[in-house]
Amino acid sequence: MAVVLDLPSFPVRSRHMTGIPLQKAVRQELRTRGAALRAQLGLHARRLGRSALYLVGGFPVALPWLVSCLPAVALGAVTALLAIGIPLLAAAALSGIPFGVVERARIRLFTGRRVASPHVPHVRGDGGPLAWSLRRLREPATWWELGYTIAHCAVAIADFVLVIGGLLLSASLLAAPLLRGFTHDGVLRVAVFEARTTLQTLVLVPCGVVALVVTFLVLTRYADIRARIATHLLTRGCTTASSSEQDDRIGQLVCSRARILNAFDAERRRIERDLHDGAQQRLTGLIMTLGLARLEVAHGDTATRELVDKAYKEARTTLSELRDLVHGIYPASLTDRGLPAALTVLAEDCAVPTEVKVELEDRGKRPSEAMEAAMYFVACEALVNVVKHSGASEARLSLHSTGNHLVLEVYDNGCGGADAEAGSGLLGLADRVAAFEGTVRLSSPDGGPTRLRVEVPCAS
Repeated sequence: MAVVLDLPSFPVRSRHMTGIPLQKAVRQELRTRGAALRAQLGLHARRLGRSALYLVGGFPVALPWLVSCLPAVALGAVTALLAIGIPLLAAAALSGIPFGVVERARIRLFTGRRVASPHVPHVRGDGGPLAWSLRRLREPATWWELGYTIAHCAVAIADFVLVIGGLLLSASLLAAPLLRGFTHDGVLRVAVFEARTTLQTLVLVPCGVVALVVTFLVLTRYADIRARIATHLLTRGCTTASSSEQDDRIGQLVCSRARILNAFDAERRRIERDLHDGAQQRLTGLIMTLGLARLEVAHGDTATRELVDKAYKEARTTLSELRDLVHGIYPASLTDRGLPAALTVLAEDCAVPTEVKVELEDRGKRPSEAMEAAMYFVACEALVNVVKHSGASEARLSLHSTGNHLVLEVYDNGCGGADAEAGSGLLGLADRVAAFEGTVRLSSPDGGPTRLRVEVPCAS
């Protein structure tokens, strides 16, 4: 009896079919990892170099100050009673200013960030060198810079020794097998380490790697801390004055923006009034004249009658467009009857059926004209977007007061996906509302619905 086993068949692949692509993939992966490792090592090496240069460079900067200022202070202290040493002491006190300039430049080279000077800028015409010196001596920043200079000079030597000692120790341990060949007795002594055989020098190489890693961590961390402390001390002194000046500038900008908005609204009202009382009235008179002309030529020449009829219809169309333009510039209902009535008229003219709901705590107390205009034009722009982009079948306008805030909400059941920063026009109106310390929130997920909420403090 024969037994037949139905075994699953497996594809047989040649070694040459799988080995070569696999070797290429392995080599490519090794090259990629090697490039990433080299880039990482290069980054750490550059960081270690910057930290070492920043710390080592502190000693050459401090040395001229020690050589020049210490004798000046000693001589000034001895001759102060004779009034000869007072200029020397003043010069020593002001010596922290150029030192601070150099230190701020070194910090910028190390960190890449610009450290602003805390001193009040000197304006030409404020006096000569004496006035400049007196002004600087009265600034707290001058004394903070002098204190930093003294502290920096005290630790600059320690920084120099730390950097040079750490790097030399690491390099000596890494090069121990090579350096042992240059010793006269064949014994390599590096700090507390001593190597008499080749095996012992090879053991020192991993110690050198550990020492280099420790040196890297210590120098980079210490340099970052030193840079932060230096930045903090070199920017102190005029903090209060700078904050006060910034508050004054912010206040001036807020007032200036409010004046610009008021002037803008006044200009819109003037244009609306001029069009309503000027061009619109003259156009109405022209239509009446053309109407009388139609009566005169009713039984006259056919061509003349057609021309007069055409001119009459075009004049009426122009008047209708002009009325819409005037209403868009600044609606008369907003000025005469307030924001609730203007929103009602706006909803009635909207192509999408719009419901208006007004719930105000004190209807007799109207907000400012500029605030009403801002809320109205936000609602106007929102309804324009509803008509153009949403595809909604209904919309809703809601105006109510919540505590000390006036809230306007616009809702539609459209397709959603609105973005205030994508050119919808709401971004500029949000900036207008921000002039009253108001906020604009837009919620418009894909698929809808879209909700726009504008909230403005009533006390603005």
